[in-house]
Amino acid sequence: MAGGQRRRPTRPHRQPARRILVVTEGTRTEPQYVEGLNRYLRSRGATAIVKPVSVGKDPLKVVQKCVEKRDEAAQNDKGYDESVCLVDVDEHQTLPAAVQLAEREGIRLLISNLKFEAWLRWHAEDKRSVLTSTQLDDLVAKLGLVKGKILSQSFPFHHVHSASVTARAIDPEMRPGRKGPNPSSAMPILVELMQGA
Repeated sequence: MAGGQRRRPTRPHRQPARRILVVTEGTRTEPQYVEGLNRYLRSRGATAIVKPVSVGKDPLKVVQKCVEKRDEAAQNDKGYDESVCLVDVDEHQTLPAAVQLAEREGIRLLISNLKFEAWLRWHAEDKRSVLTSTQLDDLVAKLGLVKGKILSQSFPFHHVHSASVTARAIDPEMRPGRKGPNPSSAMPILVELMQGA
């Protein structure tokens, strides 16, 4: 180089992590799980920001709150790249309306059938039997995954990929807004988003 000057090597520009808004129907187990999964995956590609909403067991209200939180963040220049809602099937009358609103608003509505604990179960065992809500609660407690509504401190997040394989085998047509068979969960979609996919 002329004049003996050396050029400093330029550092590659880091892309900012994609921000994922995750609005949950549950106010304890689901937020704890998503936050724990965030820590486990430590993806440079994406960060999930969890917002539990206390609207009772009403998927439509969950989606409405998600729209509200997403739009509020965008107005404050803190927009999200993706918006996701986690809901259970339970016996919700408003699920079809929630699916329609989510599709219209570009929100990924991820449904667990019968409920989120089905997804937690697959971190400990690859069994697909249909259980009642109470049986499922008893089983995840017996497996040491949850105590009450609190996630175990030793929750096996390292089994998230095998849980995803189980979920996809059960519901090969998995997609946002789809109510899969009982049991099923669309959580693998969030796992992929959190890995930057």
